[in-house]
Amino acid sequence: MTDEELQELKLGDERAYKRLFYMYYANLVLYANAFLKNREASEDVVQEFFITFWYEKKYKSIVGGLEGYLYRSVRNNCLNYLRNEKRHHDRLIHMVVEEAEEFKFSLEEMEEREEIQRAINKLPEQCRAIFTLCCLENMKYQEVANQLGISINTVRTQMGRAFKSLRDSLSGKTFTMILYMILFHR
Repeated sequence: MTDEELQELKLGDERAYKRLFYMYYANLVLYANAFLKNREASEDVVQEFFITFWYEKKYKSIVGGLEGYLYRSVRNNCLNYLRNEKRHHDRLIHMVVEEAEEFKFSLEEMEEREEIQRAINKLPEQCRAIFTLCCLENMKYQEVANQLGISINTVRTQMGRAFKSLRDSLSGKTFTMILYMILFHR
């Protein structure tokens, strides 16, 4: 581009801008592709540069060589693109890891619930019935005694046996979980 054409460009001449675009576009795309290794992304970066260059009137502030300015600007835009892609990639990886952790936690929780249910099912019939009414249906000992036609002391004794049996057959963490469920989800 001649000095005269550069002056026309600085005055906002659209024809000078179009000549600049056609003169440098292909070479700038090749240059961008050396950084990005992606033809479409390279074309996008260069097109975005030319759009910003024209609409933000960046051509008015060019000091020194135009060609150096074009290549520096495209290089900087490529580096910004790569930085943004890395951030995007890192966010995606973080999201995938979080989802995997949540899935792992829900699987562990499901396995613990199944372990608890198996341990409850192993309780003797009357003990299981009393435990179920007291702990899972939130009934008071007196209500359970009245419903089953037994003494409140029998309910207390059976609940003690149920907790001992569950504590013996469940891991500490799982037994703590069952206590938490009983105490705080009533």
